[in-house]
Amino acid sequence: MQYSKSILFFLCLLVCITSIVCDEKSDKKEAPTVTTASITSITVTTASGGGDVTADGGADITARGLCWSTSQNPTIEDSHTTEGSEIGPFASSITGLSPNTMYYVKAYATNDVGTSYGNQVTFTTNPILVPTVTTTTITNITSTSASTGGNVTADGGAPVTARGVCWNTSANPTITDSITSNGTGTGAYVSSMGNLLPNTTYYVRAYVTNSAGTNYGNEVSFATGVVVLPTVTTASMTNITTATASSGGNVTADGGAAVTARGVCWSTSQNPTIADAHTSNGTGTGLFISSITSLTPNTTYYVKAYVTNSVGTSYGSEESFTTLTIGDSYQGGKIFYILQPGDSGYVAGQSHGLIAAPTDQGTSIQWYNGSNIVTGAAGIAIGTGNTNTNAIVAAQGAGSYAAKLCYDLVLDSYNDWYLPSKDELNKLYVNKAVVGGFGDSNYWSSSEDNVYIAEYQYFGDGGQYSSFKYESYYVRAIRAF
Repeated sequence: MQYSKSILFFLCLLVCITSIVCDEKSDKKEAPTVTTASITSITVTTASGGGDVTADGGADITARGLCWSTSQNPTIEDSHTTEGSEIGPFASSITGLSPNTMYYVKAYATNDVGTSYGNQVTFTTNPILVPTVTTTTITNITSTSASTGGNVTADGGAPVTARGVCWNTSANPTITDSITSNGTGTGAYVSSMGNLLPNTTYYVRAYVTNSAGTNYGNEVSFATGVVVLPTVTTASMTNITTATASSGGNVTADGGAAVTARGVCWSTSQNPTIADAHTSNGTGTGLFISSITSLTPNTTYYVKAYVTNSVGTSYGSEESFTTLTIGDSYQGGKIFYILQPGDSGYVAGQSHGLIAAPTDQGTSIQWYNGSNIVTGAAGIAIGTGNTNTNAIVAAQGAGSYAAKLCYDLVLDSYNDWYLPSKDELNKLYVNKAVVGGFGDSNYWSSSEDNVYIAEYQYFGDGGQYSSFKYESYYVRAIRAF
């Protein structure tokens, strides 16, 4: 009986010990378990991977992801991703890689016990390739320029840093030949080629560059146009004076090359060229206006428009004209004097002078307006008659006296007539025959001697005298041009 009790006690003790051991075993925690997925979507600098946490080891997962290195057995001390804290599969993007390089990858999972790793997988990033480009058809061909371009269809796995077209007169041009620079990146672009030679065959290729090198598109060829002489027409002559005239031309075609000079040339002989006197009126096609100066009065000139390009100079049709001279009708009257050096208003190379009205403005006209006053009309030289007339009219006001008749005159829309000064009146006397309409009579000047006396001239013999302002003499208006 005592033996049976001993056995029973031993069995109870064994059951208790077994229960305690089992409880301790059930409370034990382990590191999680994880597997590594295969690597996909491999590029030059990126790839995709992932893993699967299949057990948490009895404790919460605190981190999971991928780690990688160029050496075997990477750990979380190397480059890694962090992809949450759950049991189950996950995906990761691997970035910042080097091209054409082998990498070792493991999935990892972490809990309170520690970090465990999945199986190791490997992959190699793609190498960087040269980009690809196609060459656009040549358009807008002239004798010195053309348009083309390209289309970068792939960057080769690295940024495109340069693109454009290259050309040469030999096949297979490269970027060591003539090139354009048309930005960066993929896609289509347009290129303009300039400074080409006329009537020449060129070979063209698009090019594109990245860190792997430069690649070229298909080769295309074209021939530039033939350059000929440009064409120009000569404008009619206008604004003819004693020393100047206006003309011009119209460059109707550039001949296939840039117009570098244009204008008109003139001479007193027929068929003038640019070796004679000429103007320079810019470049390009289209209309232009030319001012011809420093001419001689009463002289016939021959004029041609000219235009120049790289081939040479061509000329328009010839025009001719004769400069004005004393006795010619002009601007409402007849020219009776051309200004000379030293005269007021004279400008070298320009045409200025005096014009007389074709008829007298009166035959029995007093100088004053009924009262003897000093008007201040003291000028006697050429160029002072207009100032004298304005002073007389300002001082004497309205009326029908010599200066006022000239002041109010309008002929052919010209309204700036005046009573000539003493010296201007004498020039009118000298050329009275070509002007016409003068009798052997006394003509008033605008030159005042004093409160009672003014100057006049007898057109019978040219004598110049002084007379009382109340005397009645002839009046002939003049104007300046």
